[in-house]
Amino acid sequence: MQRKIIAAIAALTATLSFTALAQTTPEDAADYRISIMTALRGHIGAASMIARGLVANDGHLVGHAKGLDSAASELHRIFPEGSAIGESEALPAIWEDADGFAAAIAKMQEATSAFVAAAEGGDGEAIGAAFRDVGMSCRGCHDNYRVPQ
Repeated sequence: MQRKIIAAIAALTATLSFTALAQTTPEDAADYRISIMTALRGHIGAASMIARGLVANDGHLVGHAKGLDSAASELHRIFPEGSAIGESEALPAIWEDADGFAAAIAKMQEATSAFVAAAEGGDGEAIGAAFRDVGMSCRGCHDNYRVPQ
């Protein structure tokens, strides 16, 4: 029994040590950013369909709101310097105006948090207003920090 515990601790220590030594490449950082932004786009699209009454809510709006909030909580870490590689839509302003970008991310996080509360509350008017705020926070970043579409 003691040998199994010691072996498990050794395996865990080796795993943690290896993880701590891993370096994120610019390519991996860009791929991770794309994954997070794709998740945001998916939850926004689904939430929009529900909020506009195009599909029934069936309790799923809260899940999409929470998905938006979760992805928004990662925005501060998915734009490391040097990760604008290939056909990146990230503008240099992200790093040149770090304070402005951080403020835009904070607005997004506030908006998604408020959207979760509105979705949980179930009031259609509050949901619509909170969802518009989420959209405006997205636009605030995209207008200043993303290649125009």
